[in-house]
Amino acid sequence: MVVDKLLRLMLNCFAMKQIISFILLLAFSIMPFSGSFAQKNKQKSKDKIVMPQFPGGDAELHKYIISELEYPLEARLNKETGEVLVAFSVGMDGYISGVRVVRSVSESLDAEAVRVVSNMPSWIPGKKNGRPVRAEMSIPINFKVKYENKFVDEEESSEKAHNEKFRY
Repeated sequence: MVVDKLLRLMLNCFAMKQIISFILLLAFSIMPFSGSFAQKNKQKSKDKIVMPQFPGGDAELHKYIISELEYPLEARLNKETGEVLVAFSVGMDGYISGVRVVRSVSESLDAEAVRVVSNMPSWIPGKKNGRPVRAEMSIPINFKVKYENKFVDEEESSEKAHNEKFRY
């Protein structure tokens, strides 16, 4: 009876050793994979990414858009307002390409937004790890008309238009 209990205890210990060694083997076989995975993630987080920039920054971009934007007459007559979202690519050389409307307002406002973005000067290209890369950008272009009293039709006399526009 004592020998029987001793044999059972030894078998249980042997089984436990096998289970423990299997678990350790499994853990050590997974560790190199997870270590290399963590190392790859660490490398990715070290990638330095710099987005493309309009020469002079956002303030100059805003000035450029305001100076170049011409509110289409058709849109003014129809009192069309809204925000046109224009997407484009900035190449490795900084040139703009692939200009397209992502969010439309009307044909005339969309065409004007595309014209302004297409005629932009070259940007400072984006960089990844110090090397120029192609990048996708998008810019919202707002079309708003401020009517002081009421809309003045182009056919009205210039004197009436002048009086309406500059009334204090």
